[in-house]
Amino acid sequence: MDKSSMPRRHAATARLEQLLRPETTAVPSTAGYLDTMPGEVVPPPGRAQAAWQNRFGSAAWQRIQRVMAASFVPGYRRVADQLRLRPGQTVVDVGCGPGNVTVRLAEAVGDDGLAVGVDLSGPMLELAARQARPNMGLLRADATGIPLRDHCAEAACATAVVMLVPEPVEALAEMVRIVVPGGWLLVMVPCRPVGRLAALTGPLVDATSRFGGARMFTPDELQGLLERLGCEQVGSEVTFNMLTVYARTADESA
Repeated sequence: MDKSSMPRRHAATARLEQLLRPETTAVPSTAGYLDTMPGEVVPPPGRAQAAWQNRFGSAAWQRIQRVMAASFVPGYRRVADQLRLRPGQTVVDVGCGPGNVTVRLAEAVGDDGLAVGVDLSGPMLELAARQARPNMGLLRADATGIPLRDHCAEAACATAVVMLVPEPVEALAEMVRIVVPGGWLLVMVPCRPVGRLAALTGPLVDATSRFGGARMFTPDELQGLLERLGCEQVGSEVTFNMLTVYARTADESA
């Protein structure tokens, strides 16, 4: 880590601490993130989550995600645009993993903004810290109980994580809670291919999801969950086998 950047990174951590709920205890980790679950071991509900709890699995996922973003899943590169981010805003990346998406969000909100990466895996957050920008704060926490204040961010996203959460509705509800009224949400999950590819790759995708413990959402199902949580302007798009659903939190003043 560049020593000249350390004070600015500490400033980002201080800004993140201001977003925490008053009752939250967060312990700074030597790896570069705040830990709201120090010493707590959470049994992973599936094989994928278990793999991400160690350094080897985390590093493998980081490489896979970079290949996906550079090739057949262009949605990874468009998250900031789809969230309509502007300089100076705060955005939360739920299930940030190694921080590949979080870095792009930090670049979109600029020096005066703040990108917060939240993940349950310490090894994942260690990787994220290695590429963290000065305006990135990292937090170890559960997606179904994010210890951030209500309406503390202008936007939130979750890329390739909700399908692994045992209670996905709770994770989505937390994302809605932390975003300001009229703010934007984006959720990206794998889905079963449609059209000509379905017959060829559908069985493989289904088998992979069962092995990894992932839930396969349909566009209508995920959109319906966000609508029931009060979101508006809910839409979706499918690229190959990745489903992206975006929505606006209800703005009562509109």
